[in-house]
Parts: sequence; C-alpha cells; structure tokens
Amino acid sequence: MQLDVTSLSAGYGRMTILHDLNFAAKPGEITCLLGPNGAGKSTLMKALAGQLAVTAGDITLDGRSVVGLGPLQIGKLGVGYVPQEHNVFTELSVQDNLRASSLAFRGGEGRIEEVYKRFTILKDRSRQMASTLSGGERQTLAIATALLAAPKILLLDEPTAGLAPIFIDRIVKWIGELAFDGMGVVWVVEQNPEHILSSSTMTFVMEAGRIREVLESKRLLEPGRLEAAML
Repeated sequence: MQLDVTSLSAGYGRMTILHDLNFAAKPGEITCLLGPNGAGKSTLMKALAGQLAVTAGDITLDGRSVVGLGPLQIGKLGVGYVPQEHNVFTELSVQDNLRASSLAFRGGEGRIEEVYKRFTILKDRSRQMASTLSGGERQTLAIATALLAAPKILLLDEPTAGLAPIFIDRIVKWIGELAFDGMGVVWVVEQNPEHILSSSTMTFVMEAGRIREVLESKRLLEPGRLEAAML
C-alpha cells in the first residue's frame, strides 16, 4: 500500500505544527523520519493515524483520501500505529492485551497464534501482566497488537527508545522481515539511528514542522551527515 502526504498542515487547536508537508512511503520499504526534538515527527504520525485533525492538504492510501476519518476507520483500511508511550493496557495480561486488540478487526483473534510464532517471547509471557514486562517486552507487545489488524502500513514512533541492545537488534530484525514480506513501514528515529538507517530505504529529515531534506538512508551513514541531520 502506497502512503502519500501532499501539502499537509496540521496541529493542535490554533497552533499549526506541520506546514505544507510532502511525504511518501512505499510498500516493502522502511521509510524513516529523522530530526531534532520538536521537529514534528510524532505530530505527523498522529495525523497519519487519524488522531490529529488535518487543516490543509491530503493523506492518501493507494490514492484514496483518508482525511477526516478516525483512527479505527484508518486502521481498518490497513494502517497500524504504535505510539511511543501508553501503547499497551498495563492492567491486562499479555494474552488479554492481544485479545482486546483483536476484537476491533475482522479475523484479529485468529492472528494471535501467528503473532506468538513471530514473537515467541510473548507466548512465554502470555499470562504475565503487561505492567511487569521489561521495556523491550512491552514494545514487542505493542508492535504485536498492531499486527493483529494485518496492516499494510505500519507507523512506529521510536519503538527502540531506552531499550537494551538485544531488543533493539530484535525489533530491527522483526521490522525488516515485515518490510521484506511487503509491508510499508514508517519509522520515527531518535535513538540508535545507525541500526535503523542501515535497514531502511529513504529518510525524510524534518525541521520545524517541514521536510528539510529527502535522501537515501545510507547517505546518512556517511561521516558527519547524521550529526548534521539530528542537530
């Protein structure tokens, strides 16, 4: 599924955060959003997921506009969203998190076993309360719940923040497998950029709510380029 953003403006109330922004993500590729804190990366993800009102411009999935649709409607059209925080029900077990999330999507409950096969650590922790999981385990659960909707586009808002290296490697590997299988992935990168950029195709560098630069991700691994983009 092709995701296209054209001349997009959005924000909170009267405060505009995104200004005339153009962006695209292709199926089977990991596309990164990079930039300093406050650049508008998370705001863009919320707009794409239907959690933030669009004031101008358009967002399309395979040419169909989704502006004005709510999060559930956009999810049913094939967009999965994993926010950076508050992305699991901490008072429920791993198994109940998956069951609760599956109810919103046709065939969701039947995908729980598929999720367990991909993320075996969740099967081992299935009866454990989400509040007792490690940071890496919790992020794995958040990604797993998004996959129950069988998304064609997966939005990840910095899923590796604060994680141990072993989980960073696992998440990068898992997401790479999803992209290889044809899923489009949009990944907000703030920490551990080298790990993600080496697996991604294109990077959109944001600054003050605008796209400052678009380039092949591998170019950001050249000496000095990544530092310049982040600052």
